[in-house]
Amino acid sequence: MTQLDCLYEMPNACDDATDRPSIYLTFDDGPHPFCTPEILDVLAQHQAPATFFVIGTYAAERPKLIQRMIAEGHKVANHTMTHPDLSNCGPGEIEHEISEASRAIKTACPQASVQYMRAPYGSWTQDVLSVSASAGLAAVHWSVDPRDWSRPGVDAIVDAVLASIRPGAIVLLHDGCPPSEAKPSVDSSLRRHTIMALSRIIPVVRDRGFLIRSLPQHH
Repeated sequence: MTQLDCLYEMPNACDDATDRPSIYLTFDDGPHPFCTPEILDVLAQHQAPATFFVIGTYAAERPKLIQRMIAEGHKVANHTMTHPDLSNCGPGEIEHEISEASRAIKTACPQASVQYMRAPYGSWTQDVLSVSASAGLAAVHWSVDPRDWSRPGVDAIVDAVLASIRPGAIVLLHDGCPPSEAKPSVDSSLRRHTIMALSRIIPVVRDRGFLIRSLPQHH
């Protein structure tokens, strides 16, 4: 796979009106019943838009969180129905995973415009890219990965993001976890480090002159 196959950063990432560079916050693996509302609260407090790459089964289970994302000005994107490693799937299964996830999102919130897809684990193949394109979805990877899913600590997440951002950066964060990794015993604290880090990242990013935006309209 080359970087031409999917978006690692957004081109032309300056706001036409202000000429300020933009970065893009993205969240994978939600919506989560405890963590996603807290992340939405932080984003609302700072008036920062984001893009949520949601798992279809979770969207079906928690439609009110999808509705809240849209109502608060965020974008909702496709992260497959069940979060498999698509490199192990045939074209038919890939198509099913992607189409069912988009359907679940639209059922949860008919106002949602699903325009982007991110492969679980960043596992892109030509079949995944072809099926995504056929579904009218732009393939989005990331350029900044603080590995917050591993819960390395708040400082580690903050430092990793701030060391790597540049104009057009797509930042990968997590508001949930795949179904295969869900553990009710740690549900409420699952993304505590991410939530706390986000509260620190947003003001510093803006102090450096960046705009925070959701992914733009895909044509």
